[in-house]
Amino acid sequence: MSKLLRVLVFLGALALVLAVMALLGSHSGSRLARQRYEAQLRAGGEKLAFEELTRGRRPATADTYSIITNAAAKLNGGRLYPGMLEQRKYVRPGQAGVTWRQATPVWPQPSGPGSVGTWEEFAAQMQAAQGALRELREALKQPAADAGPATNMLLSRRVNFVSTRIAAQWLMGAAESDLHQGRLEAGLRNMEALVALAQMERDEYALLAQMIRVAVAGLGLMTTWEALQAPGWTEPQLARLQQAWEPVDLVEAAEKGLLGERAAGYEWFAQARHSSGPEIGRKLRATWYTGLGPSKAILGNAFTDHLLYPAYKITSIDTDELFYLETMQAGIAALRLVKAHRPWPEANRAVIKAGARLGQLAGALDRIRYFFSLLSIPNYTRAGEMAVQRETERQMTLAAIALKRYELRHGQLPPSLAALVPELLPAVPYDCMSGKPLIYRLKPDGSYLLYSAGMDGTDDGGDPTPPPGSPAGLWTGRDAVWPSPAAMPDQPPRQAE
Repeated sequence: MSKLLRVLVFLGALALVLAVMALLGSHSGSRLARQRYEAQLRAGGEKLAFEELTRGRRPATADTYSIITNAAAKLNGGRLYPGMLEQRKYVRPGQAGVTWRQATPVWPQPSGPGSVGTWEEFAAQMQAAQGALRELREALKQPAADAGPATNMLLSRRVNFVSTRIAAQWLMGAAESDLHQGRLEAGLRNMEALVALAQMERDEYALLAQMIRVAVAGLGLMTTWEALQAPGWTEPQLARLQQAWEPVDLVEAAEKGLLGERAAGYEWFAQARHSSGPEIGRKLRATWYTGLGPSKAILGNAFTDHLLYPAYKITSIDTDELFYLETMQAGIAALRLVKAHRPWPEANRAVIKAGARLGQLAGALDRIRYFFSLLSIPNYTRAGEMAVQRETERQMTLAAIALKRYELRHGQLPPSLAALVPELLPAVPYDCMSGKPLIYRLKPDGSYLLYSAGMDGTDDGGDPTPPPGSPAGLWTGRDAVWPSPAAMPDQPPRQAE
């Protein structure tokens, strides 16, 4: 070997040693930063592991899940699927049609299969399903708070989301059919069960489970708006409906979901830190290299298992975990600010900033260093926004029910929402968007205006007008206005019970 070649080899080896030492030094600094941040979180009362979040959980005395799954499996007959029924369809800004008042059920695609039918046919279908619906109503008198004990978030949870969706749609359809027939008490029982379904899994630390709750609540809120347009309600009946909605906290639901997601990531990092490259690869195989041919998959697996993951563990795992924990904490903190009645636009700033940081990780090196964060951090910006919107709508629903109760008791609407407290409500319903009480005003025609400041948190005087080209809807307007029933051809209900 020539002298020059020996010098080049020596310099190359020296450079490699120095690079490895730099990487190890960087890794050591990242480990200390990650450990300091975890200690800081724990000092602030945060529970990072799933076992900490669920300590003390006991098995449910009633198997609500099995009952709902079995009942939902029976709800697959009939030509008219309740899930296609369109509720609270906006016809202009601030005004929506009342589905149960229409001469025929309202379907989004009248020409599609199974979307044309009469109320009589729909009622017959609901009647045929009464056995399964009765099972649902009975099971939901005590909805399960969680899916049972578990010590590892990475284990699959015993939750049937499809059955939950089917149950919600059929309870909604049954309530709409009851309202059309003027059967208010029967409709109320189905609505109570629907709201109780939104309380199932209320203590489950999984974002998907909690967002299913938010979706079910959204269906129940639209059904409640429809029901409040019916004449003949008694004050005790409305008190029951209000009581059903009072414990449903949808911002807390999203917070629990994000706490569970953070715990899942925390546990994955703990396992990966003590796993070999091939072991990490087996855990992630279903996500990586999908769609590759057999030969490419083998090469890809070999590369990741024996080169990428070992290098990631040596150089980047602590950096990735620190980024993951910081990003998840931003979403959790935003929801807690909303719970403390801070305006959503203000609370959401840190989430937007964290999302921007995540979006900047586009380079090949970043995708290696932060591969778990890029793979696993959920779209919590949208999740938080949906939860905050539904919680604001729940606050409006509680206000609307209490306003109707006040009118039945006193023969007139109250001068302010504060007049509902403490007689009918424990506190004035608040607006998550502004962090202030919802806005309420009496109108000259004897009705009222009730609204939230909308997504920007700015009070525009109750203006429901959407931007040009956007459809009318509760959250598309400048303000989110509780809709009034639209004047459109409809059919009055039959004699109420």
